Amino acid sequence: MEVRSEAFGVHAAFYAQREKRPDDVFLRSDDRSWTWAEAAAQAHALACSFQELGIEKGDRIALTMPNWPEFVLAVLAAAEIGAVAVPLNPAYSARDIQFILRNTEAALVVTAERYAGVEYLELFEALLPELPSLQYLVTVGDEDLWYDDRIYQFEDLVSAGRGHALIPEIIEPADPFAVLFTAGTSTKYKGVVQSHGSLLRTAAATAAGLDMTSSDATLCTVPLFNIFGLGVALLTSIATGSGLVLQESFEVEEALRLIETQTPSILHGVPTMFVMMLRDPATDSSDLSSLRAGVIAGAPVS
Repeated sequence: MEVRSEAFGVHAAFYAQREKRPDDVFLRSDDRSWTWAEAAAQAHALACSFQELGIEKGDRIALTMPNWPEFVLAVLAAAEIGAVAVPLNPAYSARDIQFILRNTEAALVVTAERYAGVEYLELFEALLPELPSLQYLVTVGDEDLWYDDRIYQFEDLVSAGRGHALIPEIIEPADPFAVLFTAGTSTKYKGVVQSHGSLLRTAAATAAGLDMTSSDATLCTVPLFNIFGLGVALLTSIATGSGLVLQESFEVEEALRLIETQTPSILHGVPTMFVMMLRDPATDSSDLSSLRAGVIAGAPVS
């Protein structure tokens, strides 16, 4: 897979790191890991399959799942073909999801089949007739989905795209990379467009402020579906060629276990997360010596 030297965008930054360190570990989740080369191969294959389905530059690809590796791969695949990622909080209600998908005119959704007791396959099957722009559903899970030709499994699309050629898209700094939705506490959710250029510049500045290098690794306990996880945790890792350790969703004892076993050096979070960790009795007996820096944001800090 060749990437032009003049290529720009989140995907180009990722592939540039792949060229420098193909065998270094980029992504870790549970007991699985992906080198830069392995993640690049899967993301590229998925991008080829998206393009084969007719997804084009500017089309919206929504994502509904927690911090899973498939989220990262799908975002990179969307970026490579110039599609715009629309990350959704998996805790959203069916009405919230329908509103956002209609608002963005999403053409494809990548979703967990089930998570936290929610059967997303059933939810989206009910929504499909109400969303004329939604053409395809890509599910992450093990269910056999032979009965609907608009529904594909994530792994099947990765397999189908291997060895295929991609029609390259020219990405400009101002081109949208993602549409992130506000919390909607006082009104309806509002989409905020984030460009490739603005996010890459911010990630580079953040990484510089933290003195991050390729020898670092970030424990991503903040959600990838918001700017903290997507723009700070993921993109600073890509900007510096450093590793990313995913925690599905924040839980104190699991975070402490990951710090001990995966030895990340960077930890981001909101104040509540750090307070919970400091107050947990298990913290006193945990080895946190690998940590050296991180960003705290989202609320006032005492």
